[in-house]
Amino acid sequence: MANRNKQVLKHQAQVLEEGEQLLATLLTLPHGGVKQVGIAGGVAGQLGAAGASAGIQAGVARAIDKAQVDGDSMAARFPVGLLLISVTDQRVLVFERPSVQSVKPERLVAEFPKDWLARSSSTKAFLKSNLTLEFNDGSTLQLDSGAFQGIGRFHDAVARPPDG
Repeated sequence: MANRNKQVLKHQAQVLEEGEQLLATLLTLPHGGVKQVGIAGGVAGQLGAAGASAGIQAGVARAIDKAQVDGDSMAARFPVGLLLISVTDQRVLVFERPSVQSVKPERLVAEFPKDWLARSSSTKAFLKSNLTLEFNDGSTLQLDSGAFQGIGRFHDAVARPPDG
C-alpha cells in the first residue's frame, strides 16, 4: 500500500503551515472515472500507446463533466478532476495531478478548514473504492479512489477533530 503523504511532502511541503501535521492522502478521480478511463483507454489502446493515452484523457474529461456538482454547497465548491486529497490536523488540501498515471501533486488548487468535512465513507468496488465526502452543510460528493490505498487511514484522519 503506497503512502501518498511522501509525495506531498516531497513536492508540496511548502504549503503546510508551521507545525501542521499531514495525516493522510488519497489519489482520486471523479466518480465514474475509473470506468471511463478503462473503457476509453481499452478501446483507444487498439491504436497503440498514443491512442491509449488520448483515450484515457477523453475518459477523464467525460468523467469530470459528469461529476460537476451544481449549486452553492460545500460539495459544489470542491474541485473535480485528477486529484490528491490530503487531510492535515487543520485543513483539507486539494492538489491537481497532471495525468491518471501520475502520483505527483502538481499544484494546490483548493484548501478548506478541516471541520468542513463531517465524515468520509467508502464502499469497495472492482479495482477501486467509491469514496463519499460528507460536508457539514449536508452536501455530499462522490469520488473514485484506487483500491490499494490507505483509505482507512484517510477516514480516520477525517474523523479526527481539528487541532488548534
